[in-house]
This record gives sequence, structure tokens and C-alpha cells, in this order.
Amino acid sequence: MIFGNSDVLGKFGQLFDPLIFGVVLGCVLVMAWIQNGKSSFGLAFAALPHCGREPFAESGENATFMCRRIDFMLREQGFVGLEQLHSEDPFITRMIGELVNAKDAKTFEEWARLQCNIAKKKQDLAASFWSAASEIAPAIGLIGTIIGLIQLFATGIDPLKMGPAMSLTLLTSLYGMFISHIIAFPIHMRLKARAEILNTYRAALAEHMIAVAKRELVKLTPVHFSPAKPLRAAH
Repeated sequence: MIFGNSDVLGKFGQLFDPLIFGVVLGCVLVMAWIQNGKSSFGLAFAALPHCGREPFAESGENATFMCRRIDFMLREQGFVGLEQLHSEDPFITRMIGELVNAKDAKTFEEWARLQCNIAKKKQDLAASFWSAASEIAPAIGLIGTIIGLIQLFATGIDPLKMGPAMSLTLLTSLYGMFISHIIAFPIHMRLKARAEILNTYRAALAEHMIAVAKRELVKLTPVHFSPAKPLRAAH
């Protein structure tokens, strides 16, 4: 049997209620936000435009390549040449600029490790938000279904009219499963894979630049002068 466009739209209309879907989705996002902290919401949605792309798919950039470029520039042009290096990752470009202007190795090492830790937490937090959403969504859908069933039986509805009411109540479970398995979990997996690539790349570059700083930068220490002894008059 071939259905017309009106039949397809009618079937779809029975399965999609914008209000119920919005309520379920809103509850899922709020609970994921509460679970992961106030900064997680912005990070989770800011990461969405990049979740479908590998970080260095087009350029083929990798840690070994960048380490060799850094060593080559140091050998050929010294620290000044490092200013010409740019990475596909803005974080690494900023770290190279900090290395060029670093005063001593210890200060740079502390800064680099701190920034790597902050960047790693941001990457992991975005993936963790969507992981939490995928775990919470089925529970939110089930809670909505249970609440609907309680209200349904409490009102003493006519058994002949119970079918449509039951179908509307069960939509919350459907939306919970849809949000979990079709939306949140695939996003979580993509962001998790991307985070692993970026965190590994950044950690390798950071360790290499810390080694360069320890080798090339000399920590300046204060120079102590002993007072000159007064000259004795010749007799």
C-alpha cells in the first residue's frame, strides 16, 4: 500500500508533539548541566560545530611533525624563528608564542602544564555533558510516562478513550530514548574521540616545548658582589 504525503504527515504528527518533546529535552539539558557544573552548558554547545570533524583531518598535522618543525626552526633561526610557526590548533600556536617570550624554563613549565590541564578539562567536560544527557534522557522519559499514567488512571477516563491518551503518555519514553540514542550519545562519542586526539597532541607538544625551554633558556640569578677592600696607603 502506498501512502500519500498527507498520510505520512499524519503518521508523523501522531509521533511528534513539540510541547512534550521540548519539556523532555529541556529537563534532560538542565539535569546534565546540574550534574556537570555551570560552565558545562556553554562548552557543550560551543563544541557542537566541531564534533563532526577530526581535528587535523585536512592538514595531517601530528605531534611528531610539529616537534620536528620546532627543532628545525631552533636550529636554523633560533628562538626568533619560532614566531613563524603556526599550528592548526590555536592552543599550540599560543604555547609557541609563550615559549618565545618566556623568561626562564621553570616559569614556562608551570604555565604550560597549567594551561594543558585547563584545556583538557574543557575538552573532557564538553563530552561529559553529552554523556550525562544520554544517561539521563531515558529516565526523564520514563518519569514522564509514569506521571502521565498516574494522572490517567486517577481521572477515571473512559476505557474507549484510553488508547489515544495512553499513546500521548508513552511519547515521553519515546522522546527520552530518541534524545539518548539518536542525539546525545553520538555527540558524546564524537566529542570524546576528538578530545582524546587533542589532549594527546597537546600533551606531547607541551612536553617537547618544556624540554626545549630547559635546554635553551638560562634562568637568570642575581649576581652578588663583595665590597672592595680599601687600598692601603704606600709608605
